Amino acid sequence: MKAVVINNFGTENLEIRDVDEPSGGIKVMVKKAGLNPLDYNLIAGKVVYGVSPMPHIPGSEIMGIAMEDGKNIKKGDRVIVYNRIFDGSCEMCISGNEHLCYNGGIWGVVTNGGYSEYISVDEKNLFKVPDVIDDNTAVSIGIGALTAYRAIKMARPAPGSKILVYGAGNTGIFTVQIARIMGLDVYVYSRKNELGKFGITVFNKIPDDFQADTVINPLGNGLLSESLKYVKRRGKLITYGVLTGRNFEADIADIYTNEKQIIGSTGGTRQDLYELLKIMSLNRFYLPVYMEYSLWNIKKALEDFTNRETGRIILNL
Repeated sequence: MKAVVINNFGTENLEIRDVDEPSGGIKVMVKKAGLNPLDYNLIAGKVVYGVSPMPHIPGSEIMGIAMEDGKNIKKGDRVIVYNRIFDGSCEMCISGNEHLCYNGGIWGVVTNGGYSEYISVDEKNLFKVPDVIDDNTAVSIGIGALTAYRAIKMARPAPGSKILVYGAGNTGIFTVQIARIMGLDVYVYSRKNELGKFGITVFNKIPDDFQADTVINPLGNGLLSESLKYVKRRGKLITYGVLTGRNFEADIADIYTNEKQIIGSTGGTRQDLYELLKIMSLNRFYLPVYMEYSLWNIKKALEDFTNRETGRIILNL
C-alpha cells in the first residue's frame, strides 16, 4: 500500500512510498485525514512527545471504512480512531482516564499513524460515526471536537454561566458550539469574526471589566497570563495548548485571594468521545473547510497550512 513516510523531520524529508499493510487489528480503508497542529509539528520535529517508530507514518486524525467485522464494528461502518494508546492496567486506565495512561501515548506519534491507504486498529480504539455526521466533520472529531468537549467538562460549568473562548480555530469553533448546546453564555476572543454570523459576541479587544465563570485559553505564554484577569472570583481557567509558548507568569495573590483555578486538559477519554458522538448526532455542527487536498499532495497542504485564513485542511484518498 502507499503511505506518507518521514525518514527525518522536515517537510523536505516526506516521501510517498510503498509499505507493508499493517495487521493486528481491524483493517480500515482510510477515506479522509485531518491536518492539524499536532501533525504539522510532528513532521517538523517540534512535538513534545517521543516519535516512534522511525521511519514514521504520521497522521493522528483519521476517518475511514471498516473492512471487516469486529464484535461491535461491522464491515462497511464509517469509523474514526480514538487516538490514544493505553495499556488498560495502570492507575490512570483503571480510573477511566486512559488518555493519561502512564505507558501510552498518542496514536500516530508513539505508533505509525494514518496517512496511508489502510490502517489496522484495535477495536477498542474505533468508534462508529453516526449517519447524520458528514465526513469532514467526522474526521475532525477525534482531536478538535474531543479536546473541546473535555475542556468544557473539566470546567463543570452551570447552565447560563459565562464562558470566554480564546481563538476561533478548529478546536475553538467546536468549543463555542458545544458550549452553546450546554446552555452557556458564550464569548470569543479572536482577530477573526468567523463566529459573529451566529450571533456570538466576538471581541478583538476584551473589555477591561469583562469577567467570565470559565475562560478556555489554549494559546499559552503571555496570552494565558493576560486571560487570568478575565476569570471571575471562584472561576476557572482551562488550558490545553502552547501555541505562543510554554511558560507564563501569574499573580499568585490574585489566584488564591479570589480562589481561581487553573486546570490543564488534554484530549479526552473514550467515555468523553462516546458522549460527544451522542451530542453531535442530535445537533447540527458548523465546520469551515479551507481546502481539501489529495493525501499524496501533502507537501502543498503543509505549505498552505500556516498561510490559511480560517478553516480546516482535509486530506482525501
